[in-house]
Amino acid sequence: LIKRRSVRIGAMATLTLFLVVAGWYGVRRGLQAAFLFQEESPAVRHLEIAGRRLVSREVVAPTPAYDFRLNDRSGSSLSLRDLEGKAVLLSFIYTNCPDVCPLLTSYYLQLQGEFSQEVQEGKLALVFITTDPERDTPQRLQQYTENLGGRWFFLTGDNSQMGKVWGNYGIHREVRERNKEIVVYHSYKTYLLDRTGHIRVRYTGIWYPNEVTADIRGLLESQ
Repeated sequence: LIKRRSVRIGAMATLTLFLVVAGWYGVRRGLQAAFLFQEESPAVRHLEIAGRRLVSREVVAPTPAYDFRLNDRSGSSLSLRDLEGKAVLLSFIYTNCPDVCPLLTSYYLQLQGEFSQEVQEGKLALVFITTDPERDTPQRLQQYTENLGGRWFFLTGDNSQMGKVWGNYGIHREVRERNKEIVVYHSYKTYLLDRTGHIRVRYTGIWYPNEVTADIRGLLESQ
């Protein structure tokens, strides 16, 4: 009987030790993963890169938007000044984006349907600027837009031009390799401009169409 009890106690001690070691190992791996995430994900340092929720919506005093001249998907050049007289919704994506950008593109398509007449009449311009000019050539942007039935401007340029645009619109950008693919981490920021090229509303993160629809409609009705 004593021998059986000794065996049981020994087995329980071994099991307890195993669970303690396993638990510590799990905690250690979890901590390692957390530290690895902090080291590798730009979203830790730049919340707006995460993009999956609306971080903020700011109605700002009319501020002149940075003017630029870039290459449109059509092959012609386009400046912000060329869009004067139109309300402008301006955002930043890239065509090879594996996660959030397609969601933003789908929201642009919804707005395009909601404001079909205004887009057709030139009262509203939907504009994308790429964050991946190395791969997003005008031809690539044209193919991407046509495949989706988009009616937006999609702009690209050389790194020098793009760097100035990103900087002036507060776009943080990092190019990294993830799962053997090139991923461009970038800020998700969208700007609503009035017909004189002034910023009226700034969205940080991913918005929902109904949130922006009201702002666009209010802007169009007030001008």
